[in-house]
Amino acid sequence: MKRVVLAPFACAFVLALASPATALADDPYGLASSKPSATSATSAPSAPSRALTTWGSGHGSAFDDATSASRDSPVGRARDMLTRARFLDEAATVDEKAASDLASRLGALRASAKTARERADKATPEDRELLGARADDLETDVIVSEAEIAFKRRTAADNRRAARDLRGRAVKLVREAPANEDPTASACDPPFRFNADGRKIYRVECLK
Repeated sequence: MKRVVLAPFACAFVLALASPATALADDPYGLASSKPSATSATSAPSAPSRALTTWGSGHGSAFDDATSASRDSPVGRARDMLTRARFLDEAATVDEKAASDLASRLGALRASAKTARERADKATPEDRELLGARADDLETDVIVSEAEIAFKRRTAADNRRAARDLRGRAVKLVREAPANEDPTASACDPPFRFNADGRKIYRVECLK
């Protein structure tokens, strides 16, 4: 009779030893071993915790606020205009050089096209198609080169004109700006901004 009563308890003890993962999961106070079990190692990873964000941290740093404020100032806008004017001048220089190189080769190209057309006109019927195709190619190259030269020179002139306009606007902007203007004054109305995540970031310089 005693053997019959103790059998269930013995089976339960053996099952408890054979399944430590179950025992670990049932330990509400964390008294079991800290080693991860096979079941926990293959389980799905938990969702990443959301870090707490405060003003002045992450993307909304004081440096970013001060930099954006300086870019919005008259001097910052004038500097941006000057940078764009220099870029347009460099692009115009490249186009002008390319147009000059094409123009220097255009005379020889025209002469080659003329010679090829004369040879095609005097060729025998057997060679006329081949020489005619060669003459057509050179004549087309002349026409395309002339159009390309005109296009590059026109583009360069437009870029030079836009660069002069930007430099004039930059000079006018800094000369008409008040001498005692605070470049961060307009940045404090409102005294915060929203970053890419939609969070409100207060500007440090506006909290003084």
